[in-house]
Amino acid sequence: MTSGLGRIYAISAAIVVFFLSWAVIAARPWVEAPTAKVDPRLVALDARERNLRKDAVQIRAIVQKRWALYHTQLVRRKHLIAVRKKAQAAAAQQALIAQRSVVRSVPSYSAPSSHVASAPSAPIVRVAPPAAPPATHTKTS
Repeated sequence: MTSGLGRIYAISAAIVVFFLSWAVIAARPWVEAPTAKVDPRLVALDARERNLRKDAVQIRAIVQKRWALYHTQLVRRKHLIAVRKKAQAAAAQQALIAQRSVVRSVPSYSAPSSHVASAPSAPIVRVAPPAAPPATHTKTS
């Protein structure tokens, strides 16, 4: 090889082949990649997460059933309260009507004011029940 340009091309090709072979040999494609070591803590954490997700789904179903039952009982209880209030209001109205009819049917009596002097009324005496014992009892040391 007497040409200078030919020598430069030959040296360039040899360098490219050299580095390319170096890269292939360094990659070692004939050796299998080592399996990654699995940390047992991560495995346990993953298992716990799966269990918690499963439990969360079950708990959510239980809560929804209980909420539906509570809601139906609440509606029924509100209805009963409304019916009871209407019945109490009707009973109070009937009692008021009955009281008014009794007051109107009683003859009014007026004593002649000239003959009888009004006697002083006796003082009203109220007897209070004995005081209840305290709700809590504490010992002092």
